[in-house]
Amino acid sequence: MWVLATYAAFAKALRANDMEAIDALHQYPLAHIRDDETTSVNEYSFNPAKLMPEKQWADSKDPAYEVVFPSAYKAHLILRHATRVRADGSSIETVSAFHALTRTPSGWKFFAVSDITIPANAGTA
Repeated sequence: MWVLATYAAFAKALRANDMEAIDALHQYPLAHIRDDETTSVNEYSFNPAKLMPEKQWADSKDPAYEVVFPSAYKAHLILRHATRVRADGSSIETVSAFHALTRTPSGWKFFAVSDITIPANAGTA
């Protein structure tokens, strides 16, 4: 499915710190839903090249995601969880996200995201 291929390309671009590829997979403005606000942004919300050294983030493990109820022109992808880890394999945090994608003439693109990040060793509500 093309939506899964788009998500796989996005994950690969994140790991490679490839902002050009990340931007090519998004339709801007992008709605970004955070804990305390929703913003409309014209560039990707963070730069992995800055975030990775900040958090000592080397990789993401055990992603569990699925496409939910796709139509011909829109799809929802849920990342149920993934664990960001350091080079030694120790956990940094768990992430979860909801992505909304739209079909464009140049392929599927993300147009909205809502994400939750829980630090390792932190409880949930």
